[in-house]
Amino acid sequence: GAAAKLDAEELTLQRGDVELGALVTRVVGRHRPIAQQHAVSIDAAIPEHPLLARADVTLLEQAVSNVVYNAVRHNRPRGHVAVLLLELANDARAGAGPVQPRFCVRVLDDGPGVAPELLARLAERGFRGERARSRSPEGHGLGLQITKRVLEAHGMQLRLSTPQLG
Repeated sequence: GAAAKLDAEELTLQRGDVELGALVTRVVGRHRPIAQQHAVSIDAAIPEHPLLARADVTLLEQAVSNVVYNAVRHNRPRGHVAVLLLELANDARAGAGPVQPRFCVRVLDDGPGVAPELLARLAERGFRGERARSRSPEGHGLGLQITKRVLEAHGMQLRLSTPQLG
């Protein structure tokens, strides 16, 4: 349903103040039982102070949830997923009005990774790597496409990478 709405460009954001630490905590809590079923540990790290963003809480939470789900689902047994909420420095400009906080949500895992030539295609509708198709044949390859579209509607971006060390 979400993918169809995005394709039809019917996305209407219901923006409000979203406390990002609470959002990350909810997402991690929701995925903890799934992680346990896959023998994967999952943790979160958030700043001590509240970090607010103007966003559609439902859509933003779905976007983060999709990435966390992939990190858990495609990890290895006894793997680990870490969800980090990082506050980034602002370039405050005098007289530019209120400055929105800059942040990054990083989802790190120690799963098998994705071949570098496939990274750019992961957010394409329906694209699934060979390992993903064989390990989870029930998937549809929509989660990261939905995430990318939701983030773009918020003026945010999705970046995917596979570190050289795993």
